[in-house]
Amino acid sequence: MSWQTLSLHFKQTYEGGYRYLDRCGEFMIAAHERLNCVPGEAKPSGGKMEIPERGVNITFGVADLGVSQELLTEDASYFVNLCRDLAALGNEIFQPKSILRNGFAWKSYWPFPNANDLLSASLKAGQDSQNELAKSVGMVSNHKKLDYFFSSGSKELHVVVQPVTFERVTIPKQNANYRANRVEKSRVDRFNQFAGKVSASLSHALALEVDLMENDPPAKASFEAQFDELRKHNEVLRKQFTVQ
Repeated sequence: MSWQTLSLHFKQTYEGGYRYLDRCGEFMIAAHERLNCVPGEAKPSGGKMEIPERGVNITFGVADLGVSQELLTEDASYFVNLCRDLAALGNEIFQPKSILRNGFAWKSYWPFPNANDLLSASLKAGQDSQNELAKSVGMVSNHKKLDYFFSSGSKELHVVVQPVTFERVTIPKQNANYRANRVEKSRVDRFNQFAGKVSASLSHALALEVDLMENDPPAKASFEAQFDELRKHNEVLRKQFTVQ
């Protein structure tokens, strides 16, 4: 067993993006035509889109833009390029006053066949300080969660290691209604492409979340450079929290 990628995430927080309220539809049409995103829900509190065959979900509104990709099975460059293009599109259409934060996160999982093995493995992650605490309280250590914050200049690194259970282990495939139009049929076909990638064997896992945030990024901040820094941190932390 080893660490495997569960999902990638991006979030950009901006100031003064209220043109969203007038230009949500314009953003959705442009994202559909330029980046092949499928339009979803649109309302004053925020809009949603997706690229279903790749497991990509997109949210946006007056204050932020969020992108996630689940169960990555390809090179992460697609995700980084998509985030860069969506952020550029949002800046073009919503014209926010300034960008407050750019953040990338990498979530990994180490699968276990049962809950007992998972909880025991969580005790091996990091230092064994729980042993002294267990003696102090006169009880036996059962499992633990690690939560760290680090900072350097304008950057913040948040690391979490914890046991999790996957309650939804499959995504049911869909069938287009016999009266469905070409747009509805296309969306179902694209959704089913991703549904076939989800493994039904996922049950319990140790989760590693690595989140790198930059506050007040420069006007021409490099998404590729920030993601590459996250990748390097993620590789180091995966080795650090190996639980074999």
